[in-house]
Amino acid sequence: MSWNLISNVIVSFSASFVAVLVSLWIERKRLPKIDIVVGEDANSDNTYSSPNAHAGERWKFFRVRVINHKFPIPLSWISRQTAENCTAEVTFTKVGATGRIMSMKGRWASTLELAYLPAEQAFIKVLFPDPVSIIPGASETLDIFTKYEEDKEAYGWNNESYAHNWRHPGYILERGQYEIKVKITTQNGIRAMRIFRCQIADKIENTTLVKY
Repeated sequence: MSWNLISNVIVSFSASFVAVLVSLWIERKRLPKIDIVVGEDANSDNTYSSPNAHAGERWKFFRVRVINHKFPIPLSWISRQTAENCTAEVTFTKVGATGRIMSMKGRWASTLELAYLPAEQAFIKVLFPDPVSIIPGASETLDIFTKYEEDKEAYGWNNESYAHNWRHPGYILERGQYEIKVKITTQNGIRAMRIFRCQIADKIENTTLVKY
């Protein structure tokens, strides 16, 4: 076998090997890139009117945003995958309180409220909250906890809350500091986690949810 032939085989093999590596790199990078962020813009401060069951009451919902990032402009020719069927788990740990840990299935703020569903459908949604899919460059809002202005405590908020007059006794957040762990899982096999800290105070204005 001539040296030229050997050289051509080596070059051809190297080019194919590099092409495979690039293809694998691109496919890996196309997977959803999930980020979980906190900010006042994600929260919802509402005073309800009739016919809502809580008409005349002011409640504030503390939330996070879950983002599926696009590629930066230099790589914008690569299409990121949609984060398919995202589910969430939220865990509360009270700072300084041994064993005070609560975990609940997360509720996406964009999903239908259980108050508008027939009882049998609402029951299913309590057990299996609706997931959401997040296209590249978009975000979804995830509920974390809520506080009524005249309550000293707050409550973790998810689909179960509707059956407890918005105050689920299993998710009560008494005054103090909590570490909150938010886990997101997608059908694509992507998992993301971020830890936040909240301060539950007597007043809504002094109650906060911030990045850890």
